[in-house]
Amino acid sequence: MSERNLVIPKAEDSISKGTTNQVEEQSSKVEEEEKKPLTQEEADIREKVFFEEDEKVRLRDGKTYYIPPLGLKDARTLMKKLNTIESGIIIANLIPEDGEDRFEELLDVLLMAFKPYYKHITVEHLEEYVDLETAKKIIDSMIGINGLKKSM
Repeated sequence: MSERNLVIPKAEDSISKGTTNQVEEQSSKVEEEEKKPLTQEEADIREKVFFEEDEKVRLRDGKTYYIPPLGLKDARTLMKKLNTIESGIIIANLIPEDGEDRFEELLDVLLMAFKPYYKHITVEHLEEYVDLETAKKIIDSMIGINGLKKSM
């Protein structure tokens, strides 16, 4: 739901027509924004965040796994870790740069996705059964399902 931009005019301002017209213009703009239809992607994201629906991902082991929304503690950790890895181009995390190896950070982020439901999944399992495209999908799912897209 969008926030409303309400303007409460001062008593002396409400007498003038200019202020009244400004208030009417602002309220009509707010109404237009509320009427503007959401794209299907925006609607899906809002619905998933609201209902906390799990995302599905299929790994190379042939199994489908569910990625749930994170708890507050894990969501905070995720936001910190997303600043240390390259989430747009996953392969960039595989190449050590300036003595920094972001591969371990990438695996930690991926492991967070499975932590709530799949305690048996290890970093070694992810190294074996997650490819570059799936890693990107997992991270994008984590960002979307936790409502972090707009905050980033």
